[in-house]
Amino acid sequence: MSAKKEIQTINWTMLGVLALAGLVSAGRALGGLKNMTLEEETQGQTSYEIQWEQPEIMFAVVLGGITLLLLFFWKRLFPYNVPCAMVVGGAWYAFLFQVTTVGWARLIGFMGFFIAVAVGLVMMMIYAFGARKWGLRNRG
Repeated sequence: MSAKKEIQTINWTMLGVLALAGLVSAGRALGGLKNMTLEEETQGQTSYEIQWEQPEIMFAVVLGGITLLLLFFWKRLFPYNVPCAMVVGGAWYAFLFQVTTVGWARLIGFMGFFIAVAVGLVMMMIYAFGARKWGLRNRG
């Protein structure tokens, strides 16, 4: 198996694992908040509430623009395309919790974002140091 194929396999495996973990944690957190009883709502400091105002709209537009740029330059960014997608996906994950929750539940979104950033940056550093060894910089 060539180095490029191995890196693609690693990229897509890591993206799949992070996406699955994000879907499970978001589903559990948001599902739990949506199914809270009135007594749990009054006792807790967090709740499910959609907030869609001008700052959220502006952030969504900026994040959408970054996503479109990533899609446009996808092939040129190899092998950094999937780690960048992880970081952008983490930002969308945090944005989901920022828009749909109030209180402590927002920390779930930020923790997911920080995990995506950490994994993406580690992968980028590994690729940066191993690019010459694996022949990723050779154009031709």
